[in-house]
Amino acid sequence: MTFDTTGILDALDALPPGEAVFDLDGTLIHHDIGEATLRRLIARGPLPAAATAWLGTEDPWAAYVALDPVSQCVAAAVALAGLSRAEVDTLVDQAFAEGDVAPNAAVCELAAAIGRRHRVWILTGSAEVLGQAVAPRLGIQHVRGVRLAERDGVLGDTVEGIVSCAEGKVRASWVHFGRRPVFAIGDSPWDLHLLRLAHVARTTGRIAGMEFPGYPSVA
Repeated sequence: MTFDTTGILDALDALPPGEAVFDLDGTLIHHDIGEATLRRLIARGPLPAAATAWLGTEDPWAAYVALDPVSQCVAAAVALAGLSRAEVDTLVDQAFAEGDVAPNAAVCELAAAIGRRHRVWILTGSAEVLGQAVAPRLGIQHVRGVRLAERDGVLGDTVEGIVSCAEGKVRASWVHFGRRPVFAIGDSPWDLHLLRLAHVARTTGRIAGMEFPGYPSVA
């Protein structure tokens, strides 16, 4: 199916080339890759100490759900501590193969169309290494997310830099791009900070059409 991108592309054609910023979870993909991998890590256990400090040992998933969104991003990221990138890739492969996550065809099509003039970025509250593993499936090269320290090919248990969730996405945009994005799209209230920063913005999911137009459309 082909989705109508005309209005968005016309608006972006009026702007100089710039950065187009796409949320990952719930936007470029259905569901959440950080949560899909966290569930697998909880199931196989034990979690690394940094994640246990956030989630405990009694019911880590319930503890995760009870956290605020920014803390959820950190807890899910540090749960990857001790893994190699190859092990992360395997977790991501499993999540896609088992249907826990899947590309959102409409938004991926939009990213490809915008990418003919502007540079497309994934800016995610999930671990950056997860975004990097997902990006080739979506035809996207550039990724920013929650960055873990890494040494000798193994992920560490500390977050480096900005936690790119909620207002953190705005700070990350200024730090990494040095200017307002030409375009942004996200699915949750925690993306609204970034959408308000962009010259052109759309929403999917829970906030579609509430403040910005939905994409591809809302009833």
